[in-house]
This record gives sequence, C-alpha cells and structure tokens, in this order.
Amino acid sequence: MTTAFVRQLGAESGVQLNPLRDNSEIPTVGNADQAFAIMMRSTRGRIDKPFKVDRGNVFKKIGKGEQIRLSALNEAWVHVVEALNKGAYECVTQRLVTPDAVISWAVVSVMPEVMDLAFNVSDLEPDGEYLFAVKHLDCFNDGIVLECRADEKKSGSVAYANERITLRILDKDGVLLHEFYGSFNVDAKDDYGNSAYLPDVALAQTDSVEIRVGSIGEGGGAFIDPVSNAYGYDENGREKWAKSYVMHCFDEGGTGYSTADYMAAREKLQYAPFDYAYISSGGTQSPALLAQLAQLAFDTNRQLRFDIPGNLDPEAAIAFLEQLNMGASPAAHLLHAFWTPLKSDDPTGINPKGYFGSATLNIAYACGRNAQTNAKGFAPKNYVIAGREWPITRTRITQAYTPRDQELNALAKAKINPVMYESYTGGGRYVFRDSLTCAQVESSLKKLIAVADMSTSIDDAVTRAAKDALQLPMEASVKRTKDFLTRLFEGADSAKWLVPSDAPEMGGKAWMFDVRPNEVHPYERMDVSYWLRYDGTNRQTFVTQTLTR
Repeated sequence: MTTAFVRQLGAESGVQLNPLRDNSEIPTVGNADQAFAIMMRSTRGRIDKPFKVDRGNVFKKIGKGEQIRLSALNEAWVHVVEALNKGAYECVTQRLVTPDAVISWAVVSVMPEVMDLAFNVSDLEPDGEYLFAVKHLDCFNDGIVLECRADEKKSGSVAYANERITLRILDKDGVLLHEFYGSFNVDAKDDYGNSAYLPDVALAQTDSVEIRVGSIGEGGGAFIDPVSNAYGYDENGREKWAKSYVMHCFDEGGTGYSTADYMAAREKLQYAPFDYAYISSGGTQSPALLAQLAQLAFDTNRQLRFDIPGNLDPEAAIAFLEQLNMGASPAAHLLHAFWTPLKSDDPTGINPKGYFGSATLNIAYACGRNAQTNAKGFAPKNYVIAGREWPITRTRITQAYTPRDQELNALAKAKINPVMYESYTGGGRYVFRDSLTCAQVESSLKKLIAVADMSTSIDDAVTRAAKDALQLPMEASVKRTKDFLTRLFEGADSAKWLVPSDAPEMGGKAWMFDVRPNEVHPYERMDVSYWLRYDGTNRQTFVTQTLTR
C-alpha cells in the first residue's frame, strides 16, 4: 500500500502528516474518592509495599481473619471487610511487620533413588543440587502449596526427560494463586520468540513470585525424568502432579510493632502509586500508630477517620482523645474521631458480639456516596455522612452507654462524634450523631467534616491540574490554570458545594481566584490562590412555638 504522506519531509516535494494533537483532554480524578488506605496487621499480604484489595479478592489478599480475643490488632480486618461490602471500592493496604519477619524459599529437589520430587522450606538462599526454588512475596502466614508436572516428551515409544513444566501455587485450601508454564533452559523461547525460561515467565505475569532454577544430574541441566511422580500420566490416563505439603514460607516475627515500624509503613503509604481519599485507623488504640496516621493525613491532605474505644464512658473517651493531642496537629480539620458505645454482631461473622468501631464504616458510606456524581462529575459531598440517612446496619445492636445532655455537650466540645440511637420520623435508628473535625475552633467552617471533604477534593483537583501545567511556557501555564479553575469552581457552585460569601472582598461571589507569575521569580514560578465559601452543615436547630390570641 502506498501512502499520500510521510512523517518527516526533507527538501523533497511531498506532504508531511504530523502526529495527532489532543487538546480534548479534561482533567479528572477518577474514583480515588471511593478508596481508603489503612495500616494493619493481617495474615496475608506483601510486606515490602502497599497493595490494593477489593470485595472480590479480600480473603485471597489479606486472609480470612482471626478473632479479636486473640489480638486486638485483628479488629482492622473486620473494618476492611465490612467497608468493602458497604460502599468502599478499594482499600490500599500496608501490612504492618517487624524487622524479625522472614520470607523463606520453597525448594523443590529430586530424590536420586526414585527420581521423585521432594519439597522443603529453607530460610537461606537455595544452594547445591536442587531443581528450582520459589519465593512467595505475598507472605501467607497459613502457608502455600506447590504443584508441578511435565508433559510427556516422546520419540516413538521412548519417553525423554522434559525441561518444561507447569507450576502451580495454591493456598492451603487449594485456591489457585498463580500458574506458570516454562522451561528450566535459560535460552528457551516460546512460539513468539519470547523467553520461556521459567523465572522470566513468572516475572512477566506477576511481581509476587520469584523463581530460581537450580541444576541436577551429571549433565548439569534441570529436567523432569520420565520415572518422576511429576511426569506424564498414570495408568488411568490422569495427569501426574507432584504436590507439596502446606509449606509455611513466611514468619511475621511477632506483632510487637515499634514506632519505627509504624513510620516505615506510613512512608510506604505516602508514596504508594495508588490513589485514596480517606485513611482508616482500623480501630487501633495505639497512640504511636494514630500519631503516624495523623502525620500521613497531613502529608497527603487526606482525611483520617479513627475510633475511640466504645467500651469507654464519655469522660474516659475525652481523656483518650486528649492524650492523642490531635487538636494540635496542623491538619486537625482532617482528623475525625468517632465514639461508638454499641455492642453488635461482628459484620464478618468471625467474632462474637462485641464492640466494633464505626469510623471505617463511615468511610465506606462516604465512598458509596461519592460514586454518585452529577453531570459535571461532582459527588454530593456537601451531604455529610451523619444523621438519619446513614444508619448503622449491623445486627443485634445494643447501646452500652447512653450519655446525658451534659456529656453530649462535653463530647462535642472535645470534637468527638458519638454513634448512638436517635429518634426520627418513621422510627429510631443507630446513627452517626455528629460531624465535627478535631479542629480546635468554635465558629469556623474548619470544624465541619463536610467542608473538610469538599475542600480536600478541591485541593486535590487543583494541585493535579497545576502539576499538569508544569514545564509549559509561563503564559500558556497561567491561561491553562485559569481556564481549569473557572470550570472547576463553576461546577462546585452548580453542585451546591458553594454559596455566596458575605465577606466584603468577595463582592457577593461564592468563589474567586488569582493566577499569575511570581513577582520575585516571574520566569519559573507561578502563584495560584483561591477563595471559596463552602456551604455549612445544620448541626443545631432551635424551635420556638408562640401562642397567640
């Protein structure tokens, strides 16, 4: 086929077709505001970096959970599973681990007498004569199972050793995790010319499995012998698989986490390649972990919602929060405390009836709400997750403590949101009774969770757009940013996030911005400032009846 153009035209006559230019892109955030992050102890999951969990793979990724009576750290698992089933799209998880954690190798070798495969676990790097070794980086406390086999390789009726195998990695219940088909020969290729070397095949499919090939036999080449229990078919025509016992290749090294362990987990979450809008405490009562989560909230401009133990009375709940000193944080408006003096069934069915925090459930409801956007992509974040529209949906709930009016007043002054029974039109229900941030202010928009939700969304959108405009000519960058802010704030206004301001400098407007080159460094710096008047939340209603004659 001949074309009517060339891509680069020299001095000759002709037509040059330039690459397609795309000026149609509209900045979007995606569904990051439907995901949350957590640091937690779990029985499965990578320890070297964060990973994503959703409702479909939660048990495969982080295990089936253990009872809280064994360790209070296990409450986080309940929070994650419940949240993923109640509205959260994904959870970005960083598994907590100590320096004593050890990932071992699952080593497969050959018993020379019978040529059958043997399996063992080694803490050391595989050495000596072995067939291959597997390191499973998803770190299952409950162990893994290996299965492998080689197809028959015949010339006439004579069977020959085969250097290509199918390797399966399963969990202890037989659920398939990974399957690879590859060769022990480093130079092997598949039909498309790609490497068929078993370690390369595994690496091309996942970064959760590391494979090393050893050498066996006098010829120094790894292979499966025809007499092996992993070769060909049995007398009934069924495939012969060599199967290991449940191999425990990971030891978490205890759960005595130090501040350094929490700091390491916080840093990994901060620089994770995954987006999230909320941070959950997972019900932790550790001041050191909560302090790191608060720092993460500040570093990422994300909201941290955490629990105060439900078995405390109001005075003890206030003391618990005061010892954390959350109000002193420079990002106190991003920190939201929930006190749930309710006993209920475990929503996952693992634990008996007891106290379970509700902060992560609040996040889940927020994620579900955020999935419902208007024509301009704005979710109803001006409607806070509190009150009659957002009841606690757990079963067999009983309220262990009913605070008096004076205690509710003290809780509100301490910036604690009770979760308790309230009466409404159509009956009563257990609800998030208030929506206050930890910001130590009396009359300010910073005290309202809904405003924190909207303002962090705006900040995220603006900073992403500003980053898109980096390395452009200054004039183009200023214009592009101004155009984006105009569209953004008009959309926020139409979504009822904003209302007219009564500040004199605003002139009755709901929003205003200024974008210009920096006065001192006009060649390389651009200053972006914006002023917004968010809509508030009705927390208190005063009713007066007047009798007239």
